[in-house]
Amino acid sequence: MPDYDYLWKTVISDLFEEFLLFFAPDLYEMVDFSHPPEHKEQEFHKIYPDAISKNREVDKLIGVKLKDGKEQWILIHIEIQGDREEDFPKRMFQYYYRILDRYDQDLYTLAIYSDSSPTFKPDHYCTRFFGTELTYTYNTYKILDQNEKELLQSRNPFALAILAGLYLIKGKNHPIKKFEYKKGLVRLLFKEYDYPREKVEMLLVFIDHLLVLPEEESGKLAEEIYPFIEKEALEMGLSIEDTSFAKYYKKQGVEEGKNLGKVERSYEIARNMVNEGFSVEVINKMTGIEKDEILKLIKRL
Repeated sequence: MPDYDYLWKTVISDLFEEFLLFFAPDLYEMVDFSHPPEHKEQEFHKIYPDAISKNREVDKLIGVKLKDGKEQWILIHIEIQGDREEDFPKRMFQYYYRILDRYDQDLYTLAIYSDSSPTFKPDHYCTRFFGTELTYTYNTYKILDQNEKELLQSRNPFALAILAGLYLIKGKNHPIKKFEYKKGLVRLLFKEYDYPREKVEMLLVFIDHLLVLPEEESGKLAEEIYPFIEKEALEMGLSIEDTSFAKYYKKQGVEEGKNLGKVERSYEIARNMVNEGFSVEVINKMTGIEKDEILKLIKRL
């Protein structure tokens, strides 16, 4: 099973500028990207140890420098659970107040829901008790609710990552659908979008590892699309070694090599048997080589 946590965490890190432009264009305009973003997950885990349990490694805390010289922290949480988690809004509030209490730092907070439940998309935490009341509201984004056409029209590379997440939901338990989705995304990546080489490489690995196909469909797709990918990759100077397409052909090459080795060994045995005077029928039974091939071998010897 794919490690969805790791895949989302990696693509957010690799495409962070595009990520921020996609979700928070106003904040993006304020960020000074001449200062590399600082990933503060280790600090986050110190103040909220539970964040590293229950497959919550996708919680990300990133520090950026603003153009006015101030520091802004960005909290990103991706909810990958298909089941409802009723205490999720409270947990989001706990993240916020612990960071605020420890570092006195304002947060831009975003929860991305990548689950398949249409109704699970809480956007606030509220508590009331005898006149004491608190409401905490945070930004949310539900992948399932997104418009496929709009994502396809976007030229932001992160839109393609979101589209892959949408196709993962739509293709659940439908390998043929997922097959077509994956093939379409890979072709789009190379043919429709003029992305830099490194971003194409990042997205190709993300799409390939996110939309995992059953073995039969995976082999079929590799046979159909690998020659196209290989040609494009060579022209772009792109590495495709960490993809199922390259691994499939490497495996096929190993198997073909093994089969070729078996055939060569059979012919070697047949030649020895001819020299020892065995009949064509016996050699055929022992090696599996066709009789007419054995007769040709006898003539050559």
